[in-house]
Amino acid sequence: MKKICLIISMLTGLSIPLMAVPATPFLITFEQPDGSRFQAHLRGDEYFSWIETKNKLIIVKNEASGFYEFALIKRDEENRYKLVPSGTSVIQNAQSSLKAPGNLPKISRDQLGAIWKSKIAERRNLKIMPAKKSP
Repeated sequence: MKKICLIISMLTGLSIPLMAVPATPFLITFEQPDGSRFQAHLRGDEYFSWIETKNKLIIVKNEASGFYEFALIKRDEENRYKLVPSGTSVIQNAQSSLKAPGNLPKISRDQLGAIWKSKIAERRNLKIMPAKKSP
């Protein structure tokens, strides 16, 4: 009986890292450093997430300024896609829906999927280093 319980707990423990928890499907209120607020959806899971407006525009937080900005997609030094701030802060119009300037390129679901896949691959390739022995 103990062996069966041990096997079940080991199998459960090994399968837990394979599951990703999706983001909440509800509108969330975000606040800019200047006090203005907007609502958007948080999308993705624990491996890769992004903020998306009702009209499917992607938003990221600019870590330098603290403002939420419309996202651009760029390639990093390893030729993987990543979301970067565009420099254009989120604008709220009178109907409380968010809109971006027309010169920002749209980010497709395929591009977001490519980012997600690269994040999963990154996680799988993580090298676990043994702890150093203390003297």
